[in-house]
Amino acid sequence: MGNTKSRSFVTIRSIIIGLIVIIINSHWQTGVSSTLDIEITDLSLFSNVIFFLFIITLLNQALLRITPQKALSHSELLTVYVMLATSTALNGTDMIKCLVSLVSNGIWYATPENEWDNLFGPYLPRWLIITNKHILRGYYEGHSTLYIPEYIKAWLPKALAWSGFATVLIFVMVCINIFLRRQWVRNERLTYPIIQLPLEMTKTSEGWGLLGNKLLWIGFAVAGFVSFVNQMHVWAPIVPAIPVQPVNLTQYFTTKPWNAVSSLNRTFYPFAIGIGYLMPLDLIVSTWFFHLFWQVERIAGSAMGISYLPGFPYEESQVTGAWVALLTFSIWIGRKHFSNVIKQIFVGSEQDTEGLMSYRTAMLGIIIGTTLLIMFCYYMGMSVWLMVVFFIIYFALSTTITRVRAELGPPIHTMHGSTPDEILITFLGTRRIGPQNLTGFGMLHWITGYSNRENPMPIQLEAFKLAERTNTNPSMIPIAIVLSALIGSISGFWAFLHDGYRVGVESYPERTWAASVGFDVLESRIQNPTGFQPISLIFSIVGFAFTTFMLMMRARFLWWTLHPVGYAVSGEWGIGRIWIPLIIASTCKWTVLRFSGLKAYRQSIPFFFGLILGDFVVGCVWATIGIVFNTRVYVYWTG
Repeated sequence: MGNTKSRSFVTIRSIIIGLIVIIINSHWQTGVSSTLDIEITDLSLFSNVIFFLFIITLLNQALLRITPQKALSHSELLTVYVMLATSTALNGTDMIKCLVSLVSNGIWYATPENEWDNLFGPYLPRWLIITNKHILRGYYEGHSTLYIPEYIKAWLPKALAWSGFATVLIFVMVCINIFLRRQWVRNERLTYPIIQLPLEMTKTSEGWGLLGNKLLWIGFAVAGFVSFVNQMHVWAPIVPAIPVQPVNLTQYFTTKPWNAVSSLNRTFYPFAIGIGYLMPLDLIVSTWFFHLFWQVERIAGSAMGISYLPGFPYEESQVTGAWVALLTFSIWIGRKHFSNVIKQIFVGSEQDTEGLMSYRTAMLGIIIGTTLLIMFCYYMGMSVWLMVVFFIIYFALSTTITRVRAELGPPIHTMHGSTPDEILITFLGTRRIGPQNLTGFGMLHWITGYSNRENPMPIQLEAFKLAERTNTNPSMIPIAIVLSALIGSISGFWAFLHDGYRVGVESYPERTWAASVGFDVLESRIQNPTGFQPISLIFSIVGFAFTTFMLMMRARFLWWTLHPVGYAVSGEWGIGRIWIPLIIASTCKWTVLRFSGLKAYRQSIPFFFGLILGDFVVGCVWATIGIVFNTRVYVYWTG
């Protein structure tokens, strides 16, 4: 069957606009993340991307009325969204921001007291780090400039090398998504909650569309009013604040076994209520239910006297098992499609791919791209066999996150402890892996990250879904994504270095984090060698079995509403920040569906879009004021 979609999702001018906005955003994002310490990339839906998209959409609406032929189309606006989201993920707290620190921290913070020079100094790849403390002094102490030939000559090769690594990483993810696209976009027709707001906000064919809906602006006004009052409180403390920011509830649990409670906060973030309302009802309920379930595990363990086990209840290990089960189940239900893909790779008969690369070409891209990544790590001094396993696990986990985002769209997806290096250490132990490979893991901390919350792979599949929803040809999407990765990573390096030399990394609010990222973990691993960890493996098996049980119950019984994704994403701090907003969202959604029906639910969605948009847009306005005028501002999200 031939391709019936002649209009391309991506155009040349949308790519040019996207690249320009990426460069502007890189500088803006650096100021927000480093100077103001607002971690905008903790969330699945990036607030800065919505902010920029909102501004561009308003400008486009004005252009549509003046010169309609020059206005951007719906798909062109969404191209800018996809490109900006990709670069934002790369420049997030755990990625390029972390990477710039990794390139320099191992040398700058090495002291006779911490003995970093002896512990892992000999294993640091000199071709990827800055070894001259004279060059680093301005970066850490400030009152200097990046634009000195000596500094540029030192930093440029490192930035280009790591940006090349990031671009190849993104390219491999695109190739994997080529395999997933038909099954997860067309065959199963997953819901993709995260893309609902940008998809509706950028429609240009129906007048003002969503932006002309009164409910949207009512929701916007509610969230904007909360943000405005709290900003006035920051500037004039006599103005009472509206309590939406975290209040640690664990302070009220002081006696055993109740003091085992962890990551329990009271918040009322408007955007979290809005995002939660867009999620399937069973997932909203499951997410906050399992967050409380984890608390019960901790309390029960303390009461039974088994909380003395280091790491109990081993939520990281349980979550690892849960992610593996979710991936296995996703492959199983799509087994017919994936079997067909394998046949096409080896037999050579190709289905219509709408101008995208064939499955055989995509497989070749995965093999070549992964080989380049492994060679890069080999020249860092790492073992080839270990990196083969590492990247298999990494891309498998990335695929699982992509599936979870596509199907259920949780506001936060964290995998703390469920990363390739942690999994390999559980099975092999640090002794067998050795200090050279452990140091390599430390240098790759920016892609495994704190919890994989910024993984860019889901954005790519969401781009294919946006092309399907706009009935356009997706053939140029991989080019747009790879270009945004290349320019985004280079501009991210530039922005963080520009800001660092200007104000000094030591002056950042999160100076401690910037100083220790990656290398404190590496120091602990080398100083405290471990072997095979059977208890962690046992709890991973428990997590796998429990998740499989819930998946089977959902498949067999309609009345079973608990979703295993809630179990997988709720164990860590992220859901602990938004569990109360999720309870509010689930209550609202259940009430509307129960008493007013599906039509009323659809009519109510713009109000919750408005909560998200108002919180993000007004919050980003305050952040911009904070950057420009170097003043304290209301932080609309505390990670």
